[in-house]
Amino acid sequence: MGKKQIHILSYEDLLIKIKGEKNNLLLGNGFNRGLGVNTSYQAIFEKMLENQKDLYAEIGNLVKVKNYDLEAVIGHLQNDINEENTFLQRYVSNKVKYDFMKATHEIVKNEIKTIYAESNEGIYILLEQFDNYFTLNYDPFLYLLLLNYKSIDTDNNISIGFNNNIKFIEKDMDETQNNIFEEIKEARYKGSLDIVLTSDKAINRQMNSLSKTTFSTAIKEYSKSNNKKWKATDIDKVINKIWEEEKKKAVLKNINDGSKQMNLFNEKEFIFDTSSQLQNLFFLHGAFHIYQDNKSIKKITQKTDKALYDRLENIINDENQKIVCVFENNNKLDVIKQNPYLLNCYNKLTSLTGNIVILGCSLSDNDSHIFEAITKSNVKNIYVSTRYQSKEKTYQNAQIYFPNKNIFLYDAETISYQSLVVDQ
Repeated sequence: MGKKQIHILSYEDLLIKIKGEKNNLLLGNGFNRGLGVNTSYQAIFEKMLENQKDLYAEIGNLVKVKNYDLEAVIGHLQNDINEENTFLQRYVSNKVKYDFMKATHEIVKNEIKTIYAESNEGIYILLEQFDNYFTLNYDPFLYLLLLNYKSIDTDNNISIGFNNNIKFIEKDMDETQNNIFEEIKEARYKGSLDIVLTSDKAINRQMNSLSKTTFSTAIKEYSKSNNKKWKATDIDKVINKIWEEEKKKAVLKNINDGSKQMNLFNEKEFIFDTSSQLQNLFFLHGAFHIYQDNKSIKKITQKTDKALYDRLENIINDENQKIVCVFENNNKLDVIKQNPYLLNCYNKLTSLTGNIVILGCSLSDNDSHIFEAITKSNVKNIYVSTRYQSKEKTYQNAQIYFPNKNIFLYDAETISYQSLVVDQ
């Protein structure tokens, strides 16, 4: 009996296959890294070393031996302290955790503006496919991405003002440049383009699914072949305005992290409702912006870096408060069961239906509790990212973790956020 042939989808095939269905997204650190944001434990410790070389250079070997496990490193350091010196033990734990979170925030902050500029539309096309968002990461990356597509201002006057501005520019350029705006806009939303792949193969692609660069090239070729005499600078100006208009429309309809603004002692705070039925954004292992204050789960909302770092430091040093994060590599489920926010996120996994797309997660025992929860759910189809050379191992692991589900693999190396790939 021959070896089973394992089929692997392209990223574009995946988006087409799941379009219009009930979809859930589970992200791991590989999602961050695919966008150039390396938030692996190793990268974070290297950032800590860069920030405070004199302090962390001495424990570099220990960090490697402990496989960059934060809790294991802290535990080892605490064991070297007299057990009666609880103050120093707590200080060491708090100091390392604070520096760890600060370094992670700096890594994300340094890259996210570039991602907004270069991959905005492609990320939106991915995120808009899903009803629920889960992440194993506790850095703020996914949270910041989703905020970028969340509708904050619903004032119709602002939308009208934008549309009127576009209309004015459109009319002005049509009169001076041979209907340039009207034709390019019509091409964008109604046209199609034959793209030659090989000498004997071509595909027809709707113009509204092309990347900005490909669309611009096609329009300039159209202008030249039809003797439109449009200036390249004017073509670029029109396309920029069209993309600006489209970006305004790139709003995810429903992003709800489960928190509500409440007035406590004349102060506005965001409190998580752990029984919310509307929540669709879940940090399965917690996050740096979520903390427990006695029995309440709250959200940090400081906007400046300094204010954020000060707030983190205050929380870490307060015996009645704690950042909600599962730093452990082992026994994660035990920690989850002790926290109402984490337990609610975990239970949500068990109630899912439809499809779940797993992106950037290594299927390892480290997160077996997450996979067991998915197995208990009514999810039918599971799509797992992998690299072509690893497809056999990934498929084998997926069958072990999800024995009662339909397993599909898609090629992580075909993922691109530079173009719109799903036909409208």
